[in-house]
This record gives sequence, structure tokens and C-alpha cells, in this order.
Amino acid sequence: MAPLISSNVDQHLAPIPSHRFRQGGRDVYYFTCDLATLDGLLPARVDENVIKQANRRLTPSHAKNIQEYLETRPDDWLLGAMLLGIAPDAVQFDPYENAEGERFNDNFGELRIKSRRINTMRIFDGQHRRRAIQDVLASMENGEQRAALEKASLPIVLYAEEDMAALRQMFSDASKTKNPEANVVTQFDQRDAFNLMAQRIADKSSLFSGRVEMNRTTVAAGSQRLIAIHQLAETLKTTEIGYNGRNTRARNRTFMLNSESDELFARCLTWADNFMPRARQEYDGLASGEVADEQIPYRRADSLAYSVSFMRILAGCYHDWRVENDDWEPLAAFIRGACLEPGSGRGALLVDAGIVPDGGTTLVGRRQQFTRAIRYIVRAAKQANC
Repeated sequence: MAPLISSNVDQHLAPIPSHRFRQGGRDVYYFTCDLATLDGLLPARVDENVIKQANRRLTPSHAKNIQEYLETRPDDWLLGAMLLGIAPDAVQFDPYENAEGERFNDNFGELRIKSRRINTMRIFDGQHRRRAIQDVLASMENGEQRAALEKASLPIVLYAEEDMAALRQMFSDASKTKNPEANVVTQFDQRDAFNLMAQRIADKSSLFSGRVEMNRTTVAAGSQRLIAIHQLAETLKTTEIGYNGRNTRARNRTFMLNSESDELFARCLTWADNFMPRARQEYDGLASGEVADEQIPYRRADSLAYSVSFMRILAGCYHDWRVENDDWEPLAAFIRGACLEPGSGRGALLVDAGIVPDGGTTLVGRRQQFTRAIRYIVRAAKQANC
């Protein structure tokens, strides 16, 4: 791309190869812009103390997350297009012509932005990306890595629209796109250690193989599956860092190392194929093949062990127990002997733990109640083994 500011007397920015199209009754221009050029195209710094009229207040932590993403993956990153609005009379579009002056196509040509009108440009989707790019470039010393990043490009979609009410509506409309379902993210995001563990356990575990729901975010009552893939990822994370634990970026990077990843998988598999079958006959029968998958929907009416929430509780108990004890057998034995029959009263494990009402048939409660239930079960198991 040519230098951004043209010395021509018309005071236009240098021509930008663009594709023009119509959308929502407006002219729209699509082009790419290298990261080093963004500051020239959008000279004002995005600041958390400034509310852009066509955008929400900037959240510095969100911009920081994008910055760290760019810094840690300089050769393997992906950012979506920035959406901008500009006054219609601030742009000029000249379709390409051949040597005879004939136009090839009215929708492909050079876009020129009047330099004195650039202040009419508004970001209505992409301010956090813009801020992150500014900060990551500012943090880098001149060198090959910075030069490579500056040459990388970001798609820009420029709408010929300056009415503030219209831009606000466009921001709202652009924000209504459907986020990917959790099960899709777990299968597609290969940069999270527990997403990878869930996929490996779903493939290799004698208990979970063939019994993980991949296409839905929940397990239907009539399903022969035990748990959805994203729920399995969350449950495996609980076995490793606890019910309220957080997989920080630093911790995740460590888990993703080849040697650490294999060790993490071994620990997850121990929980799935050793602890779980020892902890409940329901899992033991499935893992050994004594119970057919076709029986799962019918057995849900007889035992709360098929509840995804209960499996997560078991993961939390397993983690908390192993903080002080390497031998998980006493915990498994205690849980195996507990009553998990729906509709039970006092004396049933989950009723006494406070997450199933007296005579109830499902687990209910908030995070704090589940945390207390895990502590109750671990404490009761320790007392039973004293």
C-alpha cells in the first residue's frame, strides 16, 4: 500500500484498493489495512475514559486480553473485521478503468478519503481490537517481530453513514450475531488444555468413549450419552484445579507443553477409568460393558449418578481429597456406599449435603451450595475412615 497521506492538493488520503457494495441502503467499502497504517487511518487513541458516541465504553481488560493473544501468538492469530462509519461526502470511489478508459466493474476500484473529513469516521465495532493493536505495537522494540506484525493486515468494512442514531443501531445489530455454542467451542478451540483433554477422554476412556454428546449443549433425558463435550472439559478441569479453580493463561501454557499434556491426560484418565468406576456401581457397569448403553435412559430414573452435576461434584471431591491424600480409594468407597436414589429423604448423601431437597429428584443450588456440598462429602468421607 502507498503512504497513507497523499501530498496531492486535493488533500485526499492515498488511494486504497477497495470493493464497493450496497448493504442496508448504504454504500459500503471493504478493504484491508496493515496494522502500522491503522494509526494514520484512525489517529485518535481509544481511551477508557472516553465514551465513543457510536460505541460502548472501552473495557481495558478486554483490550488487554487481545493484546496478550497477539503477543503470545505472533505468527498464528486471527482477528475479525473492524466496522467503521464515515460521512458519505468524505469518500470518493473511482472504479478501475482499462487503457481505453472503460470500466472493468463499477464495484472494484480505488477509495479516497478526504483528509479534512477523516474526523467523521467512527468505530462502531472493533475498538478493543484497535486499542490492543496500538498497545502491542507500542510495547515492542523495533525488530523482526514488530516489522512482521506491522505488515500484517486487518479487514476494514467502511459504511457511508454518519447519522449517530443509525450508527448506534448498526452497533446493536452487529452485536446480535449468535455466539458459537459451548460444545462447538470445546471441539474447535485447540488452545485450551482441557478442551483437548475432553476430546482425548471422549476417545480413549472406557467409561466415556461413545457416551459423550458432541452435537448438543445438554444431554437429553432419553439420550444414551452421559455428558456433553464442554461439560466434560469443565469436569476434567475441576479434577485438576478444583470446583472454583481458574485455568489461568500461565497455567494453561504449562498444561499445553507436550510432556505436561501427557501427564495431565494420564491424571484425567485415572479419574475417569479408575476413580469413577470405583466410586459408583453405575459407572463400573458401563466401563466394564456389563451395562448396555441402551439402559442409560431408563436407569436415570433410579440413580442421580447419571446427573452431569453429580459428576462435576465427584470431580470436585476427587480434587479436594487429593490435596491432602494420594490414596483416593477411601473416598471412592465412601461414595459407592451412599444412597443416590431420587426421592430419598434425610440420610441420603446429596440430601444431607444440601443440594437435593428432602424427597427431591434433581440436584439444585448455586455455586456456593455446590462448593459446600463438596466440602461436606469430603469431610464425611474422612470421618468415615477415621
